[in-house]
Amino acid sequence: MNLLTVSIVLFHSPLAQLRDLIDSLIHSLSGATVYNVQCVLVDHSLDPRYADQCRAVLAEYDACEQIEFELLAPPKNHGYGAGHNLAMASLDGTFHLILNPDVALSPRAISVALETMGAHPDCVLLAPVGSGADGTSLYLAKAFPSVWALALRAFAPLWLRRRSRAVARYELRDQPSEIVRPVPLVSGCCMWVRRAVYDEVGGFDDSYFLYFEDFDLSMRMARHGAVVEHRELTIIHHGGKASRKGGRHWLWFGLSAARFFNRWGWKWLG
Repeated sequence: MNLLTVSIVLFHSPLAQLRDLIDSLIHSLSGATVYNVQCVLVDHSLDPRYADQCRAVLAEYDACEQIEFELLAPPKNHGYGAGHNLAMASLDGTFHLILNPDVALSPRAISVALETMGAHPDCVLLAPVGSGADGTSLYLAKAFPSVWALALRAFAPLWLRRRSRAVARYELRDQPSEIVRPVPLVSGCCMWVRRAVYDEVGGFDDSYFLYFEDFDLSMRMARHGAVVEHRELTIIHHGGKASRKGGRHWLWFGLSAARFFNRWGWKWLG
């Protein structure tokens, strides 16, 4: 069994961003002196030419001794969580890192994550602190959402979002910012999981195609241990903002939100 494994799900992801992610991953691994890491990428683009381009990018890193890459290109896109489940089916590690291709890890991210989870056996799910490329805080960890907070965060102007108590509560801006703090929900763009617990809860729920699968996993894993955020564990995230991606993403967001609330209880206001 390896100490660390990694999975990444692609969907026509810009190759420049993928290179940036891999470079940051290797740099962070070097800082943690971790070797024999296996990383499986799942390409949901359903485009053989794009898959070949991804393989060509991965081939650039064949000489890297710390990490080995494998690309899977399934014949159907079953969704984000299903892609990570597929990748993890061929991996065996103590800890597993789930990543978006539009993320860049800080040099100390992996060392901080492994030290934290190694020192705290009760920690089953670990979240970073994220910022945009411009340094803007992204508030990746969340409180249990209300429908009102989700609507404000998606559609309200920036000045109203900044003043809204509902959004502040949802983004945990009303909570103390400690170096390590418990959080209710973790973003799927970057999360470290204790693999034994991930397997025990059944991994991601494949019925979520996109959005809220990370919140659902957070709720289920929290039944088995601590879900925490570490302030010294930092990433840059270039994605997000489902409301700006068009009607298809609105539909996926709405369906997944309804599925999440039906399972965990509806909260309309607050």
